[in-house]
Amino acid sequence: MTTRWGILGCGDIVRKRVARAVQDDPDRRLLAVCRREVTKLEEFRHAFSVERGYARDVDLLADPEIDAVYIATPVRLHLPQTLAAAAAGKHVLVEKPMARTTAECDAMIAACRAHGVRLGVAYYRRFYPLVARLKELLAVGEIGRLLSVSAVTATPLDMAPGEEGYWRVLPEESGGGALMDIGSHRIDLMLDLCGDIADVQAYCDTLTGPHAAEDCASLLFRFRSGMHGTLQCFFGTPAAVDEFTLIGTKGRLSASPLNGSQLVVDLGATQRVETLPPPANLHGPLIADFTAALREGRPPRVTGEAGRAVNAVMERAYRAAQRA
Repeated sequence: MTTRWGILGCGDIVRKRVARAVQDDPDRRLLAVCRREVTKLEEFRHAFSVERGYARDVDLLADPEIDAVYIATPVRLHLPQTLAAAAAGKHVLVEKPMARTTAECDAMIAACRAHGVRLGVAYYRRFYPLVARLKELLAVGEIGRLLSVSAVTATPLDMAPGEEGYWRVLPEESGGGALMDIGSHRIDLMLDLCGDIADVQAYCDTLTGPHAAEDCASLLFRFRSGMHGTLQCFFGTPAAVDEFTLIGTKGRLSASPLNGSQLVVDLGATQRVETLPPPANLHGPLIADFTAALREGRPPRVTGEAGRAVNAVMERAYRAAQRA
């Protein structure tokens, strides 16, 4: 059975990955898209050969032929659009971060449960072959008992007010800055690979721009297992940084960049490099899993509850940094 998709928001990530990810399988159809700016809406429809275009989200959600929606709007809209989609009987796959607060996440989960629709969150890095290999190596004890996990992530993000995507540095729109935008992906992986986080300490500061959102965030974690973790996130650096490392009593696993293809397995006396390329379309496996979940009547791999867990960690970090 073909799953008919609608997309709310036609920004950068949808143009680069999401639209094609939906269209790459004959069992999926991109039926409709929504964007308030009619000229850009029509440009998008023409570029991707989309049958229907809506300037208002309520009109797309009222389309009875749409089965599922991908929400790729500013984070402020994730809650109201998810509630409306659930009430209309549409399954929801929402961009990360799931929402601005855990309270908003709870409302989204409750609405989807009440209306009997699936809810997923776009933490697509879980589907990387490299990340799957990390899970395999941890499961067999390749590096012994885990002692720590660390990640550093940075992006230029050089935007001016009024430019597309500037909402990412407006806390009322995004919920936060670098931590919410790029740090959330790494927290999701840490939780998936290492388990629950018991304690969070953090500093979140605005050092490079006039915006209110943090562009420099440093977090320290203690996991329930006793292991430690660190995360650093930056907006406004000249080069992208993307490092992810796990250290154990027998060795170290390291990917730099995490979006790359090489995993270094350092066991002290021996070292090897495994090559595990990411998907050609990073969103492809995420969309495929969500569509399969609908067909098979199961939850997606990245559920609303998983998205909420990431928000809960970030919320604790902002409180610790006195930015909540």
